[in-house]
Amino acid sequence: MSEIRLPSINKVMISGRLTADPNLNFTPDGVPVLKFRLASSRSYKDRDGNWQKAAAFVSVSVWREQAERFAETLHKGSAVFIEGRLESRSWEVEGQRRNIVEINAWRIQNLEKAAFGPKAETEEKNADISKGDTETDQQDDDLPF
Repeated sequence: MSEIRLPSINKVMISGRLTADPNLNFTPDGVPVLKFRLASSRSYKDRDGNWQKAAAFVSVSVWREQAERFAETLHKGSAVFIEGRLESRSWEVEGQRRNIVEINAWRIQNLEKAAFGPKAETEEKNADISKGDTETDQQDDDLPF
């Protein structure tokens, strides 16, 4: 039997909402780490043809500058898209062995509109004000794209 060449791939892409406010801590070396849990839901049809919903709850860690930046903008219920890798670790508490598999995120995209800052909110308000302006609508119709 020939030897199997298994590629070394460990990549996760997931979207969902934070189940609680994130927790920003620092390692003994002063490196910031942000931890939170993510709920990712899916819909499927059961054997009877009825739609059902199921959720997966996943722990996420974010490190360094991203940790500090997202600690200020993420909160319970925030919608995010995450790319990262799975990591497992274990430790012992009072003689009990504990294990966890979590996502070590290297890219996070906040999907909340308000997360894009005051400039985006101002532009959004301005867009709402100009919606009823027919002159603006006619100018947009003249554009070739």
